[in-house]
Amino acid sequence: MKTKKIEKKAWNKLVIVNVAILVLVSVIGAMFIYMPFANKNKSLRTNILRERDKNILIGKIKALNKYLKVYDNRIPEGGSVSWLLGEISNMASKEHIEVSSKQGNPEDYGAYTKLFVIVDAVSTYSQLGRFIAEIESSEKFLKVESVNIKRMDLDEKFEKGSGKFKAFDVKANIVISTIVSKE
Repeated sequence: MKTKKIEKKAWNKLVIVNVAILVLVSVIGAMFIYMPFANKNKSLRTNILRERDKNILIGKIKALNKYLKVYDNRIPEGGSVSWLLGEISNMASKEHIEVSSKQGNPEDYGAYTKLFVIVDAVSTYSQLGRFIAEIESSEKFLKVESVNIKRMDLDEKFEKGSGKFKAFDVKANIVISTIVSKE
């Protein structure tokens, strides 16, 4: 019986030692294998999210760049007031409008300059409307800043029998601006 007891104690010690070794191996495995993998997994997930955000931002930049290219073509490079005056004169001649113009003071905006032209025109209401519409719908950025209109027959210098202008023609003072690139 003693041998059975001794064998049972030895067997219990063997089981305890095996369980202790199993627990020790499990703890070591968790510390040296699972934990670094879990941390690396979190790090990879963070990197994936960061890369996804970068890709989204790059996509937005590319989309904005397409819009900028459209507008880039509308801004003349190194344009001057003489260029602007020529454009305005061509538009006025299409509508058979007599214009006289003078240069306004340019404004500096870093890489761009805003140019102004003050135009005095004599025309009918419809000619003036078409002229302003052509300016505003120009391929280049042209903007009508202000328009002052006065009927010709209300002007004290108007002569009824002159034949050059009709009583309901208008005299307009128009301020036109554009943005030009300095490069």
